[in-house]
Amino acid sequence: MPAAQSPLFEPVLWDGDGFKILDEISLPEKIEYIPVREVAQALEAVRQMKTRAYGQVLTFLYSGVLLAERYQGKDSEPLGEQIARMTEQFCEARPTFDFSGLGADLLGLVQKTPSGAGPGEWLAKQARGFAGQITKARQARAKRAAELLPDAARVLTHCNVSGELVAVARHCWEMGKKISVIATETRPYLQGTRLTAWELSEAGIGVSLIPDCAIAQVMARGEVNAVIVGADRAAQNGDVINKVGTYPLALMAQAYGVPFYVLVQDPRSVARGMDVTIEERPASELLLFQGQSLVNGDKIAVRYPAFDATPAGLITRWVGFADIYTLESFRRTFQMEVKAEEEPANKNGKYLLVYGLPPKSHYGFLKTALAAEQAESILVPEMRPELWGARIVVRELLQRGAAPTLISDNMMGALFAQGEIRKLYLFYDELSEQGLSGACGSLLAVRLARHHGVPIELQESERNKESPVDRDVSTFLGRRVMPSGVSVHGIEKELVPWSLLKEDKAT
Repeated sequence: MPAAQSPLFEPVLWDGDGFKILDEISLPEKIEYIPVREVAQALEAVRQMKTRAYGQVLTFLYSGVLLAERYQGKDSEPLGEQIARMTEQFCEARPTFDFSGLGADLLGLVQKTPSGAGPGEWLAKQARGFAGQITKARQARAKRAAELLPDAARVLTHCNVSGELVAVARHCWEMGKKISVIATETRPYLQGTRLTAWELSEAGIGVSLIPDCAIAQVMARGEVNAVIVGADRAAQNGDVINKVGTYPLALMAQAYGVPFYVLVQDPRSVARGMDVTIEERPASELLLFQGQSLVNGDKIAVRYPAFDATPAGLITRWVGFADIYTLESFRRTFQMEVKAEEEPANKNGKYLLVYGLPPKSHYGFLKTALAAEQAESILVPEMRPELWGARIVVRELLQRGAAPTLISDNMMGALFAQGEIRKLYLFYDELSEQGLSGACGSLLAVRLARHHGVPIELQESERNKESPVDRDVSTFLGRRVMPSGVSVHGIEKELVPWSLLKEDKAT
């Protein structure tokens, strides 16, 4: 039976005259809590990603408690104004997360202050109770998710759902079901490695790691029979906003007939996923790892959209605090008005996407292609686990002044969906009667291009002679990152069938 509840399930705890935040950046090397006595400290922890997901909910609510306990006035209006200002600060720190909705909850509690009661004392008690209710509701939601899984569940997950997957596994055991998990490493913060794989292993649940770019490969091999992810936001029409990389995972699940389940909260006033602002994080968070630079030499352009939107049509079930929903029942429950769907993003994008390892003689061609295709930059995924994109392709492009832009592998889907990719240049290793073989991630890149109507040009790849610093997901830039008890999931070169490439078979 899986062991006790993960510390990530309730990552923020009320502590005397303040609260403490589990420092998720320090995990799994150290389990440390950040003491918080001022709202400014809480804001900094959120801004620096020391807490995320459910931790942000608790951090916000307990920050409201701090304000309430220090409020001595008899009139509730000034306290409401303080809560409103605090809400604006949290929204500025992480604009995609629904701090505005949480702020509305606190303001609603302030407005319900009973006659004769002190508004500060009332709000502090109610906000702490509200936090406890959500924590309890998450346990019930985990049980619902377990009910959806088959008797021998092989679950693929992305990022981290704040301890809830451990709870799902515990409920599976109680139901007599077996469960194992494949976790994406989830660049650039490696939440899948440092948080999800660690907490599952600590709980005695079988877990293995894959690079983000391998999601199509493991599904194509039939190694997954369910996907479970969280959602930072849900919209009334069923769209969800979650950690970048969720959208391509849903797209691949649909392509390979794997059910895609999302743990959601009520959508509040958001009508569609496209109505949510997607936060772009600083380039340094992708380019630096434990103080070590990912790319040597000149400064390089970087894109880091922290989230992406997954359309409702890709989701099998929404697992909420009150029920399990189909698309019809979700919309019947939450949708206030039906808005017309907007036209797909303009496919006249600014990037040429390179996947695979070009021969050195081809980098000049890629630079010329920028002008010929009227594009602005060559988009280069990191290409884990070896990091060929970040360590070789970017270097060669920089030497030729060819304007590369680096992304993590899990960001390809978001930029395809936004219509920012004009063409895919896929560099393959071998051709056969079945198709072409290429680096891990080739199948994902082709499926994304095909789905979004982006043309593909095939070129033979370089026979690389450099030794990679990393050969699998157990290390990053040569440093071990995989927690004990976690296994490396076997990854192979990928076969891209000719059926996906028949319009582009000629090179």
